[in-house]
Amino acid sequence: MQATINRELCVNVPMGAGSLAELRWSVWTYLAAAEVAPGMIDDILIALHEAVANAIRHSGSESDVTVRVRAARTRVTVDVKDEGKGLDPRIPLPPGPPSLAAEGGRGLYMIWSLMSSARLNPSKGTHLVMVKELFPGGT
Repeated sequence: MQATINRELCVNVPMGAGSLAELRWSVWTYLAAAEVAPGMIDDILIALHEAVANAIRHSGSESDVTVRVRAARTRVTVDVKDEGKGLDPRIPLPPGPPSLAAEGGRGLYMIWSLMSSARLNPSKGTHLVMVKELFPGGT
């Protein structure tokens, strides 16, 4: 895993579930240094984990997943990009609550629930942009 910091954290995550713990630690360290509240960091880490795990599990790509995290005074923006086959266009976005009986399918719902906003940008593969407002409803 390769990470660089220059006002934002950029991480190339290898296609393997073992790299997720190191990614979470790198992002936690970056956000804590940016003085993001611990509860907000938890939401961001869960959403990021789900996004990268989905890319590893479903993209079909052998290339690294690119993660960029930018902490500003009022928000944190997280970009997750892979070069895989892209998201199935039949999946509704934002996703509704999953069936309690389903074995999977909770990742996208969790992302949309934990983050202030999430959107897919057109690209080769999947490019998910997630934003967490640090002071929701405030000025």
